[in-house]
Amino acid sequence: MPVKPTVPAVVFDIGGVLTTSEGGVPELSDLIGVERERFAGPYWAHRADYDRGTSPREYWAKVAADLGLEWSDEDIARFDLFDARRWLHLAPSRLELITGLQDAGVSTALLSNAPASMARVVKDSDWSAGFDQRVFSCDLGLVKPDPRIYRAVEERLGRPGPELVFFDDRPPNVTAARERGWQAHRWTTPEACREVLVELGLLPA
Repeated sequence: MPVKPTVPAVVFDIGGVLTTSEGGVPELSDLIGVERERFAGPYWAHRADYDRGTSPREYWAKVAADLGLEWSDEDIARFDLFDARRWLHLAPSRLELITGLQDAGVSTALLSNAPASMARVVKDSDWSAGFDQRVFSCDLGLVKPDPRIYRAVEERLGRPGPELVFFDDRPPNVTAARERGWQAHRWTTPEACREVLVELGLLPA
């Protein structure tokens, strides 16, 4: 009797993939009252450490210092919540992709570089409840494209790399996943993602 091929699991990044915006620079700079071009550098300069699990106080204090500003704990809490809540809702067409896979019995997971505040918003959201695993950099102290974070997903799902289909908008993260044998694709549009999933037989045509 022929062996039935294993149905792969599908892993999604969040920022720039399932949610509309990869970064909160425009909205946050307007809220804070700093020019967008001036705010973008400090916002991203310390982000990797924040995604690895440093505290909001430490991250936002560094951003403020780079801008020559001082923020109170109340300011920091407000900015951090505003930033995190960008991940409360999915971008258009994403929920249909996710529920289509889950209704078909396909295992799904999240893999995202995210600070604890953003991870908490996702974990508490209705849209993330159906994922089999939700892996966040802040919980592991690792950020993509570190190969160890991909290994953590493999271990949690109990699957080797070739059984994982992955969508991420950042080329280095896609390359690192491919190096572990993942079927990794750079995210462009939900339509392009759906085409890949249909071709793999994970969604109906």
